[in-house]
Parts: sequence; structure tokens; C-alpha cells
Amino acid sequence: MSRKEHRISKKHARRSFNTVGLLLIMYALAVLNLPFVLHMYMENVDSSIMHDETLYYGLYLIIIVFGTFVPFFLMRKIFHIPLKKLGRNFNPTFVDLFVQTIVFFTICIALTYVSNIIFGYLGLQAKLISSIGFSYDDAPLNNLLYVFMLIIVTPLIEEYAFRGVLLNVLSKYGKTFGLYASAVIFALAHMSFAEMIPAFMMGVQLGKTALRYKNIVPSIFIHILFNALIYALCVIPSSITRYMAYGLAAVVIVAVYLILSGRYERIRIQKLKSNRITNVVFFSSPAIIITMLLMIADSVLHIIFDAL
Repeated sequence: MSRKEHRISKKHARRSFNTVGLLLIMYALAVLNLPFVLHMYMENVDSSIMHDETLYYGLYLIIIVFGTFVPFFLMRKIFHIPLKKLGRNFNPTFVDLFVQTIVFFTICIALTYVSNIIFGYLGLQAKLISSIGFSYDDAPLNNLLYVFMLIIVTPLIEEYAFRGVLLNVLSKYGKTFGLYASAVIFALAHMSFAEMIPAFMMGVQLGKTALRYKNIVPSIFIHILFNALIYALCVIPSSITRYMAYGLAAVVIVAVYLILSGRYERIRIQKLKSNRITNVVFFSSPAIIITMLLMIADSVLHIIFDAL
């Protein structure tokens, strides 16, 4: 590549990344920061919405859906990502996806355990049960709207946004770069430092699945099943907690067997030729820096709010 081509490529990448960053800022303000401000306001004025869980989560459902759809729809249009590209060539079997889910579930649970040990000294805990945008109270696991948002809505909108749009946009500069850069943004969007480690791995594994099948339907399926398993573990009565531990141990054993036996096909991402400094250009872009700072600030505010 000549110096001129190098300068053009770098300039084009920086302009594209700043465009992505501006749309991510819109997303962060709408889905992460706005719910926090609204929650504080409604609590201070003692709004009736605070005392009605259906209205409370119904409001956040509207905010999250539109706050996610609008910026990522614009991103898809600006970067010419056709909708059919997100759902073509669907060929995995249920068994294949179930095997991937078991391994994926085991890895994320292990990382959640490790993360809880690391951040436990700071009084932080990874739950992986509170969804992006409305994790300000203890999760009301008996509320049907919350459960619907957790198991169905969150996987659908997150896979559309992060694997369907963001991953496809960034993968134009290299699949490996796109995979890990989108996973970083996905992790930061979880509003919890303790959840960032397992959330990052979730982003990587779901991104690999989307890239492997060139389709976000498998990653949606795995994400839904994963959230459903997490929910099931949280609602299991304490009287059978011991059996839950046995069940987790059995899942780990099955996952190890699947990996060692070769039945679980590890997904390898082929690198595309791209500029070596792509990561530097992306993470030094002003709009991307502002996006990450907004997400980190929201995580800090979340800690302060919980401490009050």
C-alpha cells in the first residue's frame, strides 16, 4: 500500500468511525443515560409510575426499543447494510445451536464467578440478569413484562444492534477487529463493571456465531436460550439449591466433553487484510472516546445510586 493510499484509508476509517461514534452517542444517551435521569426524577417527585411495575417497565421498554432501533437503523442505512444480510443462509441445526449454547453458557458462568471474586472486594457483583437500560432495582423476576423484556426483547434488540449492524459495519475493516471492537462496546453498555468481563465474552462468542453463519438468527436463539437459563437459575427455590449446583456441575462436564470430543466446533475467524493501526484509529476517534466515557460514567452513576 502506498503512502497516499495509506493516508486515504486512514482518513476514510477515521471519518467512518466518528460517524459510528456519533450514532453510538445517540444510543448511549437514549438507552443508558436517559433511563437513569428519568428514574432519579420520578423518584424525587414520587411519581405514580414508580409504584406500578407494569407502567415502569413499559416506559423503559418503549425507550429501549426506540432508543436502540433509531441510531442503529440510521447506522445500517448510512453504511449500506441490507436487511437481508442479517438473516440469510440460515442452516444450523437445533442440536448444533444447543451445543454452542451449553459451551457458551459454561464459559460465561465461569467468568461471572471469577468477576464476582475480583469485584467482590469493591462491593460489586455481576448478576447477568438485569438488562441494558433498566437495571436500577433488584430484578422483579415475578413480573411478566420484565421477564418478557429479559428473555425476548433484550436478545432481539441487542443482536440486531451489536451483531447485526455494528459488527457488520466494523468488519469492513477486518473481521477480527470488528468482532472485538463491537464486543468492547457491548461490554461497556452493560452499566456494570462487574459484568463487563462476562459481557465481553458474550459479545465475542455471539459475534463469532453471527460471523460463522452470516446470520444473526442463530445468535438471537443462543442469546434467548442463555437468558432463559440464567432466569431459570435465579427462580429455582432455595430448597433445591444443592441440586442446582449439581446441575451446573453436569453442564460443565458436558461442555468439557463436547470440547474435548470435537463435537463442539470452535469458531475461527479468518483475518481480513486491514490497516495495522485500525484499532488505534477506532479507539482514538473523538466520537468513540465520548461514547465509551458516557457508558463508563453511567456505570459509575449506577454504583453511586446503589450506594445511596
